[in-house]
Amino acid sequence: MNSNQSIPAIIITTLSDCSTVWQEVLLGIEEEGIPFVIQCQATGEVITCAWQAARQSPLLVGIACDRETLVVHYKNLPTSAPLFTLTYQQDSHAQRSIGNNAARLVKGIPFRE
Repeated sequence: MNSNQSIPAIIITTLSDCSTVWQEVLLGIEEEGIPFVIQCQATGEVITCAWQAARQSPLLVGIACDRETLVVHYKNLPTSAPLFTLTYQQDSHAQRSIGNNAARLVKGIPFRE
């Protein structure tokens, strides 16, 4: 899902053209039925951008990624303490689980392992 800010959604900030690297995360969010919006940003630090995305999201969950790292943040956590961090080397199952768990945070249900 892309750029319709009128619906409540997880905000995903990409710091480079990296959507294809993290496709499994997006599929994990979709599996849980939570909408997301992708916004591009030229520069920034991944953790800070994820926290800012969480602050922008009416669902209080934000994600930021570059080609190396993906971070899931929750608005009520300190900026320097993201909920989940992934590196591109992790397998597709781990990536899908992070997407599921980001959506489950919105739903308020237990995380998957």
